[in-house]
Amino acid sequence: MKIAIVGGGITGLVSAYLLSKKGHQVEVYEKENILGGLASFFKKSAWQWSLEKFYHHFFISDYSLFDLSKDLEIENKLIFKKPKTSILVDGKIYRFDNPQSILLFPKLNLLDKLRIGLTVAVLKLNSNWKILEKIPASDFINKTMGGNTYRLIWKPLLESKFGKEFLQIPASWFWTRIKKRSFALGYFEGGTETLIKNLEKKIIENRGEIFLNSEVITVKKIKDKLEIQTINKKASFDKVIVTTSPYCLKELAPDLNKEEKNYLSSLKFLGSLCLVLSLEKTFLKNGTYWLNINDSSYPFVAVVEHTNFMDKESYGKEILVYIGGYYAVNNPIFLLSKEKVQEKFVPFLKKINPELKIKNSWLFKEKYSQPVVSLNYSQNLPKITTSVPGLYWGSLHHVYPEDRGINYAIKLGEKIANEIQKN
Repeated sequence: MKIAIVGGGITGLVSAYLLSKKGHQVEVYEKENILGGLASFFKKSAWQWSLEKFYHHFFISDYSLFDLSKDLEIENKLIFKKPKTSILVDGKIYRFDNPQSILLFPKLNLLDKLRIGLTVAVLKLNSNWKILEKIPASDFINKTMGGNTYRLIWKPLLESKFGKEFLQIPASWFWTRIKKRSFALGYFEGGTETLIKNLEKKIIENRGEIFLNSEVITVKKIKDKLEIQTINKKASFDKVIVTTSPYCLKELAPDLNKEEKNYLSSLKFLGSLCLVLSLEKTFLKNGTYWLNINDSSYPFVAVVEHTNFMDKESYGKEILVYIGGYYAVNNPIFLLSKEKVQEKFVPFLKKINPELKIKNSWLFKEKYSQPVVSLNYSQNLPKITTSVPGLYWGSLHHVYPEDRGINYAIKLGEKIANEIQKN
Protein backbone atom coordinates (compact mmCIF):
# COMPACT_ATOMS: atom_id res chain seq x y z
CA MET A 1 0.00 0.00 0.00
CA LYS A 2 0.97 3.62 -0.49
CA ILE A 3 0.72 5.41 2.86
CA ALA A 4 1.21 9.07 3.82
CA ILE A 5 2.15 10.10 7.35
CA VAL A 6 1.32 13.69 8.27
CA GLY A 7 3.74 14.77 10.99
CA GLY A 8 7.34 13.73 11.53
CA GLY A 9 7.22 13.35 15.30
CA ILE A 10 8.01 10.09 17.08
CA THR A 11 4.57 8.53 16.49
CA GLY A 12 4.68 9.33 12.78
CA LEU A 13 8.26 8.12 12.35
CA VAL A 14 7.63 4.85 14.20
CA SER A 15 4.50 4.17 12.12
CA ALA A 16 6.44 4.96 8.94
CA TYR A 17 9.37 2.75 9.95
CA LEU A 18 7.24 -0.27 10.86
CA LEU A 19 5.06 0.00 7.75
CA SER A 20 8.05 0.49 5.44
CA LYS A 21 9.66 -2.54 7.07
CA LYS A 22 6.62 -4.55 5.95
CA GLY A 23 7.12 -3.42 2.37
CA HIS A 24 4.60 -0.56 2.21
CA GLN A 25 5.49 2.60 0.30
CA VAL A 26 5.54 5.39 2.91
CA GLU A 27 5.90 9.16 2.61
CA VAL A 28 6.37 11.36 5.70
CA TYR A 29 5.34 15.03 5.50
CA GLU A 30 6.71 17.37 8.17
CA LYS A 31 5.92 21.09 8.18
CA GLU A 32 9.11 22.06 10.08
CA ASN A 33 12.68 21.87 8.78
CA ILE A 34 13.56 19.14 11.28
CA LEU A 35 12.03 15.83 12.37
CA GLY A 36 11.05 14.91 15.92
CA GLY A 37 8.05 17.05 16.86
CA LEU A 38 8.15 17.64 20.63
CA ALA A 39 11.35 15.55 20.72
CA SER A 40 13.15 17.69 18.12
CA PHE A 41 16.52 19.18 18.96
CA PHE A 42 19.08 21.89 18.25
CA LYS A 43 22.87 21.95 18.35
CA LYS A 44 25.65 24.50 18.54
CA SER A 45 28.76 23.82 16.49
CA ALA A 46 30.89 23.50 19.65
CA TRP A 47 28.67 20.76 21.10
CA GLN A 48 29.30 17.04 20.61
CA TRP A 49 25.65 16.24 21.40
CA SER A 50 22.44 17.96 20.38
CA LEU A 51 19.89 19.12 22.98
CA GLU A 52 16.12 18.67 22.92
CA LYS A 53 14.01 21.82 22.61
CA PHE A 54 11.83 20.45 25.43
CA TYR A 55 13.32 18.40 28.29
CA HIS A 56 13.21 14.62 27.93
CA HIS A 57 14.29 11.54 29.82
CA PHE A 58 13.23 7.88 30.05
CA PHE A 59 12.16 5.53 32.83
CA ILE A 60 13.20 1.92 33.42
CA SER A 61 9.60 0.90 32.67
CA ASP A 62 9.75 2.32 29.11
CA TYR A 63 9.70 -1.09 27.43
CA SER A 64 8.50 0.11 24.01
CA LEU A 65 11.50 2.43 23.83
CA PHE A 66 13.90 -0.35 24.79
CA ASP A 67 12.42 -2.79 22.25
CA LEU A 68 12.66 -0.19 19.47
CA SER A 69 16.25 0.64 20.49
CA LYS A 70 17.17 -3.04 20.14
CA ASP A 71 15.45 -3.22 16.76
CA LEU A 72 17.39 -0.15 15.59
CA GLU A 73 20.59 -1.52 17.17
CA ILE A 74 21.11 1.57 19.34
CA GLU A 75 20.47 0.00 22.77
CA ASN A 76 24.17 0.53 23.55
CA LYS A 77 23.50 4.29 23.31
CA LEU A 78 21.16 4.28 26.35
CA ILE A 79 22.58 5.80 29.52
CA PHE A 80 21.00 5.46 32.97
CA LYS A 81 21.75 7.60 36.01
CA LYS A 82 20.06 8.47 39.32
CA PRO A 83 19.83 12.28 39.31
CA LYS A 84 18.29 14.30 42.13
CA THR A 85 14.69 15.56 42.06
CA SER A 86 13.80 18.38 44.45
CA ILE A 87 10.93 20.71 45.26
CA LEU A 88 10.85 24.44 45.93
CA VAL A 89 8.68 25.12 48.99
CA ASP A 90 8.49 28.48 50.78
CA GLY A 91 11.55 29.68 48.90
CA LYS A 92 13.77 26.74 49.87
CA ILE A 93 14.92 23.70 47.90
CA TYR A 94 14.38 20.27 49.42
CA ARG A 95 15.34 16.93 47.91
CA PHE A 96 12.14 14.87 47.51
CA ASP A 97 12.78 11.73 45.47
CA ASN A 98 13.40 8.79 47.82
CA PRO A 99 12.18 7.52 51.22
CA GLN A 100 15.12 9.04 53.09
CA SER A 101 14.67 12.53 51.62
CA ILE A 102 10.93 12.44 52.31
CA LEU A 103 11.55 11.39 55.94
CA LEU A 104 13.98 14.32 56.32
CA PHE A 105 11.56 16.85 54.76
CA PRO A 106 10.78 19.28 57.62
CA LYS A 107 7.44 20.64 56.40
CA LEU A 108 5.43 17.44 56.99
CA ASN A 109 4.90 15.44 60.17
CA LEU A 110 5.66 11.73 60.54
CA LEU A 111 2.04 10.68 59.94
CA ASP A 112 1.96 12.67 56.67
CA LYS A 113 5.18 10.96 55.54
CA LEU A 114 3.87 7.49 56.40
CA ARG A 115 0.70 8.23 54.42
CA ILE A 116 2.81 9.28 51.42
CA GLY A 117 4.79 6.04 51.61
CA LEU A 118 1.68 3.87 51.93
CA THR A 119 -0.13 5.62 49.05
CA VAL A 120 2.89 5.34 46.75
CA ALA A 121 3.27 1.64 47.60
CA VAL A 122 -0.41 0.92 46.88
CA LEU A 123 -0.33 2.81 43.56
CA LYS A 124 2.89 1.05 42.49
CA LEU A 125 1.22 -2.34 43.10
CA ASN A 126 -2.17 -1.41 41.63
CA SER A 127 -2.79 -1.94 37.91
CA ASN A 128 -6.53 -1.19 37.92
CA TRP A 129 -6.42 2.49 37.01
CA LYS A 130 -10.03 2.57 35.80
CA ILE A 131 -11.40 2.69 39.35
CA LEU A 132 -9.32 5.85 39.84
CA GLU A 133 -10.54 7.79 36.81
CA LYS A 134 -13.89 8.39 38.52
CA ILE A 135 -12.22 10.40 41.31
CA PRO A 136 -10.56 13.82 40.99
CA ALA A 137 -6.82 13.62 41.69
CA SER A 138 -7.21 16.47 44.18
CA ASP A 139 -9.77 14.50 46.24
CA PHE A 140 -7.77 11.28 46.02
CA ILE A 141 -4.52 12.89 47.22
CA ASN A 142 -6.36 14.76 49.97
CA LYS A 143 -7.93 11.58 51.31
CA THR A 144 -4.94 9.25 50.96
CA MET A 145 -1.85 11.40 51.57
CA GLY A 146 -3.64 13.96 53.72
CA GLY A 147 -4.50 17.63 53.53
CA ASN A 148 -1.03 18.89 54.49
CA THR A 149 0.68 16.95 51.69
CA TYR A 150 -1.97 17.97 49.19
CA ARG A 151 -1.76 21.69 50.04
CA LEU A 152 2.03 21.81 50.23
CA ILE A 153 3.15 19.41 47.50
CA TRP A 154 0.44 18.50 45.00
CA LYS A 155 -2.06 21.35 44.80
CA PRO A 156 0.55 23.91 43.64
CA LEU A 157 1.81 21.48 40.96
CA LEU A 158 -1.67 20.58 39.73
CA GLU A 159 -2.72 24.22 39.68
CA SER A 160 0.45 25.40 37.90
CA LYS A 161 0.22 22.66 35.28
CA PHE A 162 -3.51 22.57 34.54
CA GLY A 163 -4.75 26.00 35.62
CA LYS A 164 -8.48 26.26 36.29
CA GLU A 165 -8.99 22.69 34.99
CA PHE A 166 -6.95 21.07 37.79
CA LEU A 167 -9.97 20.03 39.88
CA GLN A 168 -11.25 17.87 37.00
CA ILE A 169 -8.01 15.93 36.46
CA PRO A 170 -8.70 12.26 37.36
CA ALA A 171 -6.70 10.27 39.90
CA SER A 172 -5.71 7.94 37.04
CA TRP A 173 -3.38 10.74 35.86
CA PHE A 174 -1.76 10.74 39.32
CA TRP A 175 -1.54 6.93 39.23
CA THR A 176 0.49 7.11 36.01
CA ARG A 177 2.96 9.58 37.50
CA ILE A 178 3.57 7.31 40.48
CA LYS A 179 3.34 3.91 38.77
CA LYS A 180 5.74 4.60 35.90
CA ARG A 181 8.35 6.73 37.70
CA SER A 182 11.72 5.28 38.66
CA PHE A 183 14.76 6.45 40.62
CA ALA A 184 16.98 5.77 37.59
CA LEU A 185 16.40 7.97 34.54
CA GLY A 186 17.60 7.27 31.02
CA TYR A 187 18.88 9.31 28.11
CA PHE A 188 20.38 8.62 24.70
CA GLU A 189 24.06 9.26 24.11
CA GLY A 190 23.80 12.15 21.66
CA GLY A 191 20.25 13.05 22.74
CA THR A 192 16.97 12.14 21.04
CA GLU A 193 18.72 12.92 17.74
CA THR A 194 20.20 9.40 18.04
CA LEU A 195 16.73 7.84 17.95
CA ILE A 196 15.29 10.20 15.33
CA LYS A 197 18.22 9.95 12.89
CA ASN A 198 18.19 6.16 13.10
CA LEU A 199 14.44 6.03 12.40
CA GLU A 200 14.97 8.39 9.45
CA LYS A 201 17.83 6.24 8.15
CA LYS A 202 15.79 3.02 8.35
CA ILE A 203 12.77 4.58 6.62
CA ILE A 204 14.96 5.73 3.72
CA GLU A 205 16.71 2.32 3.57
CA ASN A 206 13.23 0.79 3.27
CA ARG A 207 12.58 3.06 0.25
CA GLY A 208 10.39 5.47 2.17
CA GLU A 209 10.50 9.21 1.53
CA ILE A 210 10.62 12.11 3.98
CA PHE A 211 9.63 15.66 3.03
CA LEU A 212 10.61 18.52 5.36
CA ASN A 213 9.14 22.03 5.14
CA SER A 214 6.05 20.33 3.69
CA GLU A 215 2.92 21.35 5.54
CA VAL A 216 -0.13 19.34 4.53
CA ILE A 217 -3.09 21.66 3.92
CA THR A 218 -5.88 19.15 3.23
CA VAL A 219 -6.61 15.43 3.20
CA LYS A 220 -9.62 14.60 0.99
CA LYS A 221 -11.40 11.44 -0.06
CA ILE A 222 -11.28 11.08 -3.86
CA LYS A 223 -13.11 7.91 -4.92
CA ASP A 224 -11.32 5.00 -3.22
CA LYS A 225 -8.13 7.00 -2.51
CA LEU A 226 -7.08 9.79 -0.15
CA GLU A 227 -5.49 12.88 -1.66
CA ILE A 228 -3.19 15.12 0.32
CA GLN A 229 -2.27 18.62 -0.73
CA THR A 230 0.77 20.60 0.38
CA ILE A 231 1.71 24.09 -0.78
CA ASN A 232 3.48 22.74 -3.87
CA LYS A 233 2.08 19.27 -4.63
CA LYS A 234 -0.84 16.87 -4.60
CA ALA A 235 -0.47 13.12 -4.10
CA SER A 236 -2.83 10.15 -3.84
CA PHE A 237 -2.61 7.39 -1.19
CA ASP A 238 -4.37 4.24 -0.03
CA LYS A 239 -4.06 5.27 3.63
CA VAL A 240 -3.18 8.45 5.49
CA ILE A 241 -2.01 8.73 9.11
CA VAL A 242 -2.39 12.15 10.75
CA THR A 243 -0.36 12.73 13.94
CA THR A 244 -1.39 16.30 14.75
CA SER A 245 -3.57 18.01 17.35
CA PRO A 246 -7.35 17.50 17.24
CA TYR A 247 -7.74 21.08 16.01
CA CYS A 248 -5.35 20.45 13.09
CA LEU A 249 -7.08 17.20 12.13
CA LYS A 250 -10.42 19.00 12.02
CA GLU A 251 -8.96 21.67 9.74
CA LEU A 252 -7.12 19.18 7.52
CA ALA A 253 -9.93 16.73 6.87
CA PRO A 254 -13.16 18.36 5.61
CA ASP A 255 -14.74 14.94 4.96
CA LEU A 256 -14.95 14.04 8.66
CA ASN A 257 -18.57 13.80 9.76
CA LYS A 258 -20.17 16.52 11.89
CA GLU A 259 -20.25 14.40 15.04
CA GLU A 260 -16.51 13.75 14.79
CA LYS A 261 -15.71 17.42 14.16
CA ASN A 262 -17.73 18.37 17.25
CA TYR A 263 -15.87 15.72 19.25
CA LEU A 264 -12.49 17.04 18.10
CA SER A 265 -13.53 20.55 19.13
CA SER A 266 -14.41 19.29 22.61
CA LEU A 267 -10.94 17.89 23.37
CA LYS A 268 -8.92 20.17 25.65
CA PHE A 269 -5.17 20.69 25.73
CA LEU A 270 -2.44 23.03 26.91
CA GLY A 271 0.63 24.42 25.23
CA SER A 272 4.15 24.41 26.61
CA LEU A 273 7.04 26.81 26.54
CA CYS A 274 10.70 26.20 27.34
CA LEU A 275 13.32 28.85 27.86
CA VAL A 276 16.73 27.15 27.59
CA LEU A 277 19.58 28.99 29.29
CA SER A 278 23.34 28.67 28.97
CA LEU A 279 24.80 29.90 32.26
CA GLU A 280 28.19 30.93 33.60
CA LYS A 281 27.74 28.92 36.81
CA THR A 282 25.77 25.91 38.02
CA PHE A 283 22.25 27.08 38.90
CA LEU A 284 20.98 24.33 41.24
CA LYS A 285 23.98 24.06 43.52
CA ASN A 286 22.89 20.96 45.45
CA GLY A 287 23.19 18.91 42.25
CA THR A 288 19.45 18.78 41.56
CA TYR A 289 18.48 17.80 38.03
CA TRP A 290 14.73 18.40 38.27
CA LEU A 291 13.23 21.10 40.48
CA ASN A 292 9.45 21.21 40.83
CA ILE A 293 8.20 24.70 41.63
CA ASN A 294 5.64 24.22 44.42
CA ASP A 295 4.54 27.84 44.29
CA SER A 296 1.74 28.80 41.91
CA SER A 297 2.86 32.46 41.93
CA TYR A 298 5.83 31.49 39.73
CA PRO A 299 5.24 31.76 35.95
CA PHE A 300 6.85 28.34 35.31
CA VAL A 301 6.47 24.86 36.82
CA ALA A 302 9.94 23.33 36.56
CA VAL A 303 13.62 24.17 36.43
CA VAL A 304 15.59 21.34 34.82
CA GLU A 305 19.37 21.59 34.94
CA HIS A 306 20.24 19.21 32.13
CA THR A 307 23.96 19.30 32.86
CA ASN A 308 23.31 18.02 36.39
CA PHE A 309 22.07 14.89 34.56
CA MET A 310 24.34 14.64 31.51
CA ASP A 311 27.97 15.77 31.55
CA LYS A 312 28.55 19.35 30.38
CA GLU A 313 31.62 18.10 28.43
CA SER A 314 29.17 16.91 25.75
CA TYR A 315 27.96 20.51 25.33
CA GLY A 316 31.24 22.40 25.06
CA LYS A 317 31.36 22.68 28.88
CA GLU A 318 28.23 24.87 28.85
CA ILE A 319 25.81 24.70 31.78
CA LEU A 320 22.34 24.18 30.29
CA VAL A 321 19.08 24.75 32.14
CA TYR A 322 15.46 24.46 31.00
CA ILE A 323 12.77 26.71 32.46
CA GLY A 324 9.43 25.17 31.52
CA GLY A 325 5.73 25.74 31.94
CA TYR A 326 2.31 24.78 30.59
CA TYR A 327 -0.16 27.43 29.47
CA ALA A 328 -3.60 27.80 27.93
CA VAL A 329 -3.21 28.15 24.16
CA ASN A 330 -4.60 31.71 24.31
CA ASN A 331 -2.13 32.77 27.02
CA PRO A 332 -0.33 35.99 25.96
CA ILE A 333 3.02 34.37 26.83
CA PHE A 334 2.95 32.63 23.43
CA LEU A 335 3.10 36.06 21.76
CA LEU A 336 6.15 37.21 23.71
CA SER A 337 9.66 37.34 22.29
CA LYS A 338 12.52 35.42 23.87
CA GLU A 339 13.73 38.64 25.50
CA LYS A 340 10.31 39.36 27.03
CA VAL A 341 9.90 35.81 28.36
CA GLN A 342 13.39 35.99 29.86
CA GLU A 343 12.52 39.33 31.44
CA LYS A 344 9.39 37.74 32.96
CA PHE A 345 11.23 34.67 34.32
CA VAL A 346 14.50 36.15 35.59
CA PRO A 347 13.17 37.81 38.81
CA PHE A 348 11.79 34.43 39.91
CA LEU A 349 14.98 32.61 38.93
CA LYS A 350 16.98 35.06 41.03
CA LYS A 351 14.83 34.12 44.04
CA ILE A 352 16.15 30.58 43.58
CA ASN A 353 19.74 31.63 42.87
CA PRO A 354 20.65 35.34 43.09
CA GLU A 355 23.96 34.65 41.32
CA LEU A 356 22.22 33.85 38.02
CA LYS A 357 24.30 34.98 35.03
CA ILE A 358 23.00 34.17 31.54
CA LYS A 359 25.43 33.72 28.64
CA ASN A 360 22.95 32.65 25.97
CA SER A 361 19.31 31.60 25.64
CA TRP A 362 16.81 29.94 23.29
CA LEU A 363 13.02 29.92 23.38
CA PHE A 364 10.75 27.12 22.15
CA LYS A 365 6.95 27.07 22.08
CA GLU A 366 4.39 24.39 21.22
CA LYS A 367 0.65 24.96 21.46
CA TYR A 368 -0.30 21.26 21.51
CA SER A 369 1.70 19.70 24.29
CA GLN A 370 -0.42 18.44 27.19
CA PRO A 371 -3.88 16.86 26.94
CA VAL A 372 -6.31 17.96 29.64
CA VAL A 373 -8.31 14.85 30.48
CA SER A 374 -11.46 14.77 32.60
CA LEU A 375 -13.16 12.21 34.83
CA ASN A 376 -14.01 8.88 33.15
CA TYR A 377 -11.95 9.89 30.12
CA SER A 378 -11.55 6.27 28.96
CA GLN A 379 -15.23 6.44 27.92
CA ASN A 380 -14.36 9.39 25.67
CA LEU A 381 -10.99 8.15 24.38
CA PRO A 382 -10.42 8.91 20.67
CA LYS A 383 -10.17 6.05 18.20
CA ILE A 384 -7.29 5.52 15.80
CA THR A 385 -9.73 5.09 12.92
CA THR A 386 -11.88 8.02 11.77
CA SER A 387 -15.19 8.48 9.96
CA VAL A 388 -13.22 8.75 6.70
CA PRO A 389 -12.23 5.26 5.44
CA GLY A 390 -8.45 4.92 5.25
CA LEU A 391 -7.77 7.99 7.42
CA TYR A 392 -6.11 7.29 10.79
CA TRP A 393 -5.31 9.62 13.66
CA GLY A 394 -2.78 9.35 16.50
CA SER A 395 -2.14 12.09 19.05
CA LEU A 396 -1.25 12.86 22.66
CA HIS A 397 -4.93 12.36 23.49
CA HIS A 398 -4.63 8.68 22.54
CA VAL A 399 -1.99 7.66 25.13
CA TYR A 400 -4.25 7.89 28.23
CA PRO A 401 -3.94 6.75 31.01
CA GLU A 402 -0.26 7.28 30.34
CA ASP A 403 1.04 10.83 30.22
CA ARG A 404 3.05 12.43 27.43
CA GLY A 405 6.44 10.88 26.66
CA ILE A 406 8.55 9.26 23.95
CA ASN A 407 7.78 5.72 25.13
CA TYR A 408 4.04 6.25 24.69
CA ALA A 409 4.52 7.97 21.33
CA ILE A 410 6.40 4.85 20.19
CA LYS A 411 3.66 2.60 21.57
CA LEU A 412 1.02 4.61 19.70
CA GLY A 413 3.02 4.45 16.45
CA GLU A 414 3.17 0.67 16.81
CA LYS A 415 -0.57 0.51 17.47
CA ILE A 416 -1.41 2.52 14.34
CA ALA A 417 0.93 0.42 12.17
CA ASN A 418 -0.66 -2.79 13.50
CA GLU A 419 -4.16 -1.43 12.85
CA ILE A 420 -3.28 -0.65 9.22
CA GLN A 421 -1.65 -4.06 8.78
CA LYS A 422 -4.89 -5.72 9.92
CA ASN A 423 -6.86 -3.81 7.29
